[in-house]
Amino acid sequence: MKNQEKQRIAIAAPSVFGFVTLPKVVAIIHSKTASNVRSISGSYEQIGEHILAGRADLGISRLPLNASLFEWVPLGSARNVCILHPDHRFSKRTCIEAQDLAGETIVDIDPQFAAHQMNFNALRFAGVEPDILVEFDCNGHEAGYVSAGLGISITNEDHRA
Repeated sequence: MKNQEKQRIAIAAPSVFGFVTLPKVVAIIHSKTASNVRSISGSYEQIGEHILAGRADLGISRLPLNASLFEWVPLGSARNVCILHPDHRFSKRTCIEAQDLAGETIVDIDPQFAAHQMNFNALRFAGVEPDILVEFDCNGHEAGYVSAGLGISITNEDHRA
């Protein structure tokens, strides 16, 4: 943090972290300091901009980060999970591999989000070219498309608690 005497701490994080991770961080800050918290949402690129411009004291982002610009420590890790309709043929499986998704219709977050790149790099590495039916631009919207039976979505495990 830039100013440890500050009564208000600004934290920049993508909105997906507001479901589980950010509330945990705020609880820790609240238990250890007298500070209140201002949450600033944005894309992963915007998080870095908020930090560099001084609009945020802390940022929650994904690796890789430029070590010459940012001081960082790992906060945690997340696995990717598939969200699918309860009647989908994979619904009873405990593990779905990238190769299993060959030929499946995908509901995916917009390419500006790092999750898109991570998911599709993993699929392409496994030799699977994604069949994207719909792209959406807001975390959480995949649930509506999946519940309508329009496809499978790949997302982070930590934003569904």
